[in-house]
Amino acid sequence: MEDSRAARRSNSYTTRLDRTLKVLQDRVKEQEALLEELRASIAPVETEPSTDPKAHLLQLRSLTAAYKSLTPAEPWLPPRDSPLPALIALRTTDKTITETRDTIVKTEVDLKETTDRLEKEKADLSDAKLIQTELEARISSLQVDIDERTQKSPSEIARDMIQEVKKKQTNYDARTDKLMKAFDQFIDDKLAAMLAIEELGGPIVGDVLDVNEEMLEGAFSTQGKPKRAKPSEDKRQRRIDQIWGPRPEDNQEPEEPWDEKRAAATEMRDLTEQLLNSLMEAEGTGPGAYVELKRESAAARFLVRSKVAQFHPNDARKLRLVDFGGEIDD
Repeated sequence: MEDSRAARRSNSYTTRLDRTLKVLQDRVKEQEALLEELRASIAPVETEPSTDPKAHLLQLRSLTAAYKSLTPAEPWLPPRDSPLPALIALRTTDKTITETRDTIVKTEVDLKETTDRLEKEKADLSDAKLIQTELEARISSLQVDIDERTQKSPSEIARDMIQEVKKKQTNYDARTDKLMKAFDQFIDDKLAAMLAIEELGGPIVGDVLDVNEEMLEGAFSTQGKPKRAKPSEDKRQRRIDQIWGPRPEDNQEPEEPWDEKRAAATEMRDLTEQLLNSLMEAEGTGPGAYVELKRESAAARFLVRSKVAQFHPNDARKLRLVDFGGEIDD
């Protein structure tokens, strides 16, 4: 029953659509016939404005008369039972929905761009305020210094400057001593054992963090893996002398054995001291900043890998500290 009713409604709606379509087609033919009849009965009017003022005025009068003749005429409307208004409304609604969705997507993109730009502007404003605060504090400090100096004699100003320089020098010396102690402790506790392992043919510094005494006493294969066989004490001592050389005369503490770890630590300290002294003597630039190496040691390679030092571009036997205020390469 329900299916038959739906089929009848569908057939009726289809019939109404066909009838409306035929009415529209007849109306179009009728209007086309009237248009052809009108074109044949009157002289054509040029649509492009004429350069002749009189001809242009005639064109305007003809168009005005045509509009006035069409204005009183009732527009053609479809019958009351025609589905055309509903179809037009449906098409307009669908078009509006599609355009609204596109507008929403575009608006969301614009909103995101605007929000990102707003966040950037806020960050820039925050940075600008911080800079302004620091500049104002600096200006205030400089103004205080100027006021104090204008009220002091040249001898008092010179005395204050000397005291300030001495205070800074004392502070720098204390910080340097603290850094050197921390550096020495780092070498003894961590770095020396890893440098010794690399010199013995094992992994490079950093690949193995926990180095035990057995690894230092033993040997390594060509692949960098520990060997089970351990050398005798005499052979081990000869190996130390061959790699690092004999124990320095200024390092003869009997309570500290001259083993691989101690030898690697001494080599690292000597190398860094030479590099620092060379850099200070050369004032950071020039060929005098380079130290000529006796051999390419694990300590030198570690400093280069750490971006602390660099080899000479034309001579790998020379090493210097990186001038952090200049270029890496000469």
